[in-house]
Order: sequence, then structure tokens, then C-alpha cells
Amino acid sequence: MIISNTTPISNFLNLGQLNLLKQLLEKIHIPQAVFQEIDTHFSENEEWQQALQKNFIIVHQIKEHKYSNHFFANLHSGEAEALCLYLEKNAQICLLDDKDARSYAEIHNIKITGTLGLLIQAKKKGYIQSVKLSMNELKHYHFWINEAMYNKVLSLSGEL
Repeated sequence: MIISNTTPISNFLNLGQLNLLKQLLEKIHIPQAVFQEIDTHFSENEEWQQALQKNFIIVHQIKEHKYSNHFFANLHSGEAEALCLYLEKNAQICLLDDKDARSYAEIHNIKITGTLGLLIQAKKKGYIQSVKLSMNELKHYHFWINEAMYNKVLSLSGEL
């Protein structure tokens, strides 16, 4: 089971390439807070609506978890709910981009990847020709990446 926070999905929606996620992943499970965050900005987006209607993206209500208070005190609701849902469902991986959320995931042994990791996978599988083009386009949508990480991603994707 793959759990996602808001930004990986919204980044691929901004790129107009939610289909890449469909090629890489069988289904994505999201908590209600993530649904609300994405739907606020993409309610009219056809890719988003189709992903929901065709059960590629499945929305869950989270249950109270022993780490809930800890996560909610320190993270945004979407991130906190995504981490809780991962632990509740004993998921395989959690899609996260936020640095603070990734730190909490690491502390709790939650396996993660994010937008950049997914783009590298898509490149390695031949689904896209350039990770660099996608990273540069994401900058227009307030996706911040420092130069060291930018170069690391280019190296990992064979584009440096």
C-alpha cells in the first residue's frame, strides 16, 4: 500500500503528468486532510477527478493513533494524517516532500520517497526523457530545491 501526502500528487497534477504516477504505482491511498488540500486547488482538474472516480486515488479516514498528538502538534494536518495512515495500514511507502515530515518519518521508521524520487524512477523506466525539465517546471509552482539536491538528482538520473 502506498500512502501520499499532498505535494507529490499536486506536483504531478501541476506538471499535467498524473499519468506518470499511474505508470509507477498501482494505487495511492490518501487521508481525508490530503484529499481536502488537493481538492481545494484541483477540484476542476480532469486528471484529479478521473483518478478519484477510477479508484487510482483512494481516500481514507484515519483512526486515532498513538503518535497522532505528536504528529499533529508539529506538522500540517495532511502530513500528520499521512504518517498516521501509513502506520495504521502498515503501508509499504509514504510519498512525502516536506523536510520536517520526512524527519518525523525517519524517526518512526517510515519508508519514504517524494516527487524527485518518483521522477528518477520514471526516467529509469523510460517514462520520461528528462528529470531536469520536470524539476525546472516545478520551480514555477513554488517547489523549492537547493543546488546540491538538484545536482544529486541530475546525477542519479544520468543527466549530469
